[in-house]
Amino acid sequence: MEANLSPDTLNTWLADVSGPDWLWYVKYLSANDTYAKANVHQAGPYLSKPLLATGFPELCYRSRRDRNPDYSIDVNIDSHGWQGDIRVVWYNSKVVEHRSNGRDEARLTGWGGRQNPLVEPNATGSLVVFAFNRVSPTSDPRELRIWITRSAVETDQIIGAIGEVEPGAGIIFSPTGADHESDSRRGSCDLTIADMPEPWLKKFPSGEEIVDWVLHNRDPWRRRDPDTRLMRRRDCEYDVFRSIERHHVLPRISHGFATVDSFIEYSNGVTNRRKSRAGRSLELQVKAVFDEENVEYSWTPRTEGARRPDFIFPSIERYLDHNWPSDRIFMLAAKTTCKDRWRQILNEAERIETKHLLTLQEGISLDQHAEMREEGVQLVVPAPLIRTYPESIRPSLLTVTQFMTVLASAHAAH
Repeated sequence: MEANLSPDTLNTWLADVSGPDWLWYVKYLSANDTYAKANVHQAGPYLSKPLLATGFPELCYRSRRDRNPDYSIDVNIDSHGWQGDIRVVWYNSKVVEHRSNGRDEARLTGWGGRQNPLVEPNATGSLVVFAFNRVSPTSDPRELRIWITRSAVETDQIIGAIGEVEPGAGIIFSPTGADHESDSRRGSCDLTIADMPEPWLKKFPSGEEIVDWVLHNRDPWRRRDPDTRLMRRRDCEYDVFRSIERHHVLPRISHGFATVDSFIEYSNGVTNRRKSRAGRSLELQVKAVFDEENVEYSWTPRTEGARRPDFIFPSIERYLDHNWPSDRIFMLAAKTTCKDRWRQILNEAERIETKHLLTLQEGISLDQHAEMREEGVQLVVPAPLIRTYPESIRPSLLTVTQFMTVLASAHAAH
């Protein structure tokens, strides 16, 4: 039986797993973490190398000499009322046995089958908090408590506490503030202070300024296909954002705070800036690609009432002209994740029967995909992410390039 859905319930849980003995790992479940893919024999979430280095010192040591080191850990999935023992295992044949086709990855396994709430197919895309309890910083955790978000409201609560989480890159977070970092490595677009424009050193730039700077100063992908261009630029823009954040935030933290209230106020400001950046970044990057490909569109126009879809094609004027055929009008929403948010787009453009939704989410369950299709939602997924979806779904997905081909065909027909 699931726990109470009240927001206070999640807030109470977050308080229970806070303190110096706890280390959180927060990530969106991918199809590779669950049973969403038909060929998965034993599902279980991956643990990133940065997380292992931060929170699993004993396992890291054993991984260099023992074959597939593992240990048992007590688990409570508090959001869904499940408890049991599972295995933390590091599959290391590539390192210990020197097999070129071997593995070098760690997982949480032994969930008892596809009905477990953490690995069942429909959990794909859920934001999850893994709270590890550590006896000491030099020992591996022996207790794990988990919260699987069950609504967009709960997802927003978690993001409000730690900041935005990128699909495919979890956040390592200590409630004491000692650790707070992405588990993805620093990328090629990291900036030193000498690299940054002088105004950025004094004032944090807007999301539009960062994206524009990347396009003009860090863009070796301009000749690549639109899908690769979009993904690489987004990764680069994230590197730049985090570089600027380190410059502004770390000195302020080192200086200290006179009161708890001043610390909380500053922390909330950092979190809100991350949320604002994440919500705007994908939209801006997509817009840049459309401009480069000479795609006609209206950006965040008003359709009915106060509704504002991200993009209308070929223009809002054509949308409002009821003499213009409805089958030659398109809309596109851009959302980093879609599991709990895809319904938000259903009434954004009443004239358009099929709503296109671009997402960076890594996989989706067959049931949820069928529900989206029934409601007239067509997923657009950048080509590098197609492989993260179940094979039976892939033929029905559109890449960014294919979506633009659809637009061009409709324009040519006119």
